[in-house]
Amino acid sequence: MAFKEEVKIFTSRYQIIFRYIVIFLAIFLLCLVFTSCSQVQQTKDFITSKLSSDKEIDRVVEVVNEFFNMLMEKDYNSAYKYIYIDNEKNNTLDNFKKEMGNVTDIVSIDINSVEIKNNIALVEIDLIDYYDGEEKIYKDILVSLIKDENESWKIKFWN
Repeated sequence: MAFKEEVKIFTSRYQIIFRYIVIFLAIFLLCLVFTSCSQVQQTKDFITSKLSSDKEIDRVVEVVNEFFNMLMEKDYNSAYKYIYIDNEKNNTLDNFKKEMGNVTDIVSIDINSVEIKNNIALVEIDLIDYYDGEEKIYKDILVSLIKDENESWKIKFWN
């Protein structure tokens, strides 16, 4: 008889605990349902912005790599296409070629970081060049880019 009483007490405790768990889960699900619409939208916005910013970073990296590859090949006509032109008078291809004529031979670049805010991007690179018979490394050089009216990223070469 005492055993049956203990079993009843034991099962009634589990029933009470089970009821509390069910009530807790019901309240939790209600809270989830009422906030899920805004949470889903926020999550969607975050993922969309992250993916679009990753695409922009890829586009910026591509422009910087192409620009410096053209400089390494001394193809200044092609490199000039990647430059942001805001004042046609002074920022001519001839002026660009003159300025690049005084530059040492670029061996390679490594992109360290990319930061984009609105239509401006800053790319931090390490550059290795060849000068006086030896290679030299220049660390943490900042390359500025501007998104032009055609939504293309261009190197801000002149101040």
